[in-house]
Amino acid sequence: MNVVELFSSIDGEGRRQGLLTTFLRLHDCNIRCSYCDTLYSYGPNSTFENINVQDVANRIEELGNYRITITGGEPLLQEVEVIELIDELAKRNENYDINIETNGTIVPSFHRPNTWFTYDYKTPSSLAEEYVDVDIFKVATERDIIKFVVGSLEDLDAMRRVIVTYPTKGQIYVSPVWGCIEGATIIDYMKAYNLQDVRFQLQIHKFIWDPNAKGV
Repeated sequence: MNVVELFSSIDGEGRRQGLLTTFLRLHDCNIRCSYCDTLYSYGPNSTFENINVQDVANRIEELGNYRITITGGEPLLQEVEVIELIDELAKRNENYDINIETNGTIVPSFHRPNTWFTYDYKTPSSLAEEYVDVDIFKVATERDIIKFVVGSLEDLDAMRRVIVTYPTKGQIYVSPVWGCIEGATIIDYMKAYNLQDVRFQLQIHKFIWDPNAKGV
């Protein structure tokens, strides 16, 4: 596996927000979002370590958290190795709870009882909306999250249009692009359009540490 970083922290967002979690960040991404906050995970200037699956599992065990987030970049670019790791961890401990954070451009080919997905729908300000595979709305289960990161009213309008066009069993979350839109603006929009099944969130790790900090 091409690993950018592997560390223990709290989950900064999603339904496990505030809980201790081990993060495995994998190298490379297949799109280039305008508001990407992990530029160091891909491109010619990024650094990574090639580690076999067994050793990654060993390091995860050593960190001691049973909640795991596999992210990137785009982790599904290494789907074969990700599946191998999930199966290896399940052999070692049936209590592992694994979230795969994916950019919404690749529909996963697998499901595991201990694994769920956070799909990131790319709104217009990302400049990558055209790459989203809308089949993510079909395959998402009640355990999965579809996350909209918004930076403008145009993005909010796009979110509202998309969730009407593509009904899903997944949970819908919305969060602001850091420094681009006020949280109150998003909440006012939710109230104005009665978005009863959309959950607002903030990335709390960006309030605790420097927004550009790695390994947190």
